[in-house]
Amino acid sequence: MLRQEENELLTRVGPGTPMGELIRRYWVPALLSEEIGEPDSAPVRVKILGERLVAFRDTEGRVGLLDEFCPHRRTSLVYGRNEESGLRCIYHGWKFDVDGNIVETPCEPPESTFRYRLSIRAYPIREMGGVIWSYLGPPEKMPPFRVFEWMTLPDNNCHAVKIWEEANYLQALEGGVDSSHLSWLHRIFKGAGEMSLSAFDGAPRLEIEETPYGYRYAAIRKTANPAERFVRITPFILPFHTIVPFAKDQPRNFHAWVPIDDENVWVYFMHYGRNHEIDPVAHKEPYELDAEYRRRRTLRNQHLQDREMMRTTNFSGIPHIPTQDHAVQEAMGPIVDRSLEHLGSSDTSVIHLRQLLLRVVGDLMEGKDPPGLNEPIPWELIDSESIVVPADMPWQQLGALPQNATVAG
Repeated sequence: MLRQEENELLTRVGPGTPMGELIRRYWVPALLSEEIGEPDSAPVRVKILGERLVAFRDTEGRVGLLDEFCPHRRTSLVYGRNEESGLRCIYHGWKFDVDGNIVETPCEPPESTFRYRLSIRAYPIREMGGVIWSYLGPPEKMPPFRVFEWMTLPDNNCHAVKIWEEANYLQALEGGVDSSHLSWLHRIFKGAGEMSLSAFDGAPRLEIEETPYGYRYAAIRKTANPAERFVRITPFILPFHTIVPFAKDQPRNFHAWVPIDDENVWVYFMHYGRNHEIDPVAHKEPYELDAEYRRRRTLRNQHLQDREMMRTTNFSGIPHIPTQDHAVQEAMGPIVDRSLEHLGSSDTSVIHLRQLLLRVVGDLMEGKDPPGLNEPIPWELIDSESIVVPADMPWQQLGALPQNATVAG
């Protein structure tokens, strides 16, 4: 469990909060490329880390991420005209470029120099893999952009989706480093491959290995063969990324849990395969999302849980793994009171995550830089594993498939 003050420290992410300032030191997903697909298309509202922003793609295809509110009279630029290489406020015509410069103040006299003394807050942007990333931290501390493997693949081999989840980012992120719940929440009654392997042993042994970017952990399960073990290795990459383990020849999910505010989070799924083309419709359709990336199944309708499905098909009575995750995380309430928890050995990775975040945010408060910002880390090589191996094989050596290993599934 956590003390109340520790829980507050880890869950509050607005401007000026310690955890908010920690996350702002990293490049984070701001929105999907598809949201502002065409030059001069409508600007869109973006809310991350408690900040209200506006994103637009200008006439040249450049992306801007600005403060939502015009510095003149503070109306929203989401209503603005995206035209001629800038975003123009509809109230008095002030116009801004992607770098936050005020390029026109047409309601002022021609000789006015007013605009040269003002600007609007703008954040740096990188666009890769169908995702628009931004850096919201101190400009002088901006780290190099991290290029993960999925960003380097052909467009047909990767597809990104985001989902609005009504819960604090941390309880969503904790689900991503909790491999033991795979045996229960995600259990299906006629499962094969990894699902049957996870169901065989519902109490995996969890082991941790520290890394320069965060940590990775192994969930080690028994199999029907005493000479073998089923091992799932998941990396946690600061500040809020994981790579979901699948068999070596199967596509992966790279996750990001981006706080919208203290009580809501954007859950990003970057589905990719080195040798697999990804069908974007098949990837997105099961989430049942509306135009605002919100699910049809919500806490208000109890995620349309089906008791007959629970009896005959799967353990939870809710279809699709991400929806099952969101159901249990949202059911905790917007910010769970971790002082009331009773944790066990199955929570080893969750405990380590909290300890790591407390340590890193504490170091930041003392003026130390967070890890994984400027180190020469081969980001494109970080991977997960899901594999059956000999029982005496140390999981730490599973960077690549051993010759005598059997691929799960």
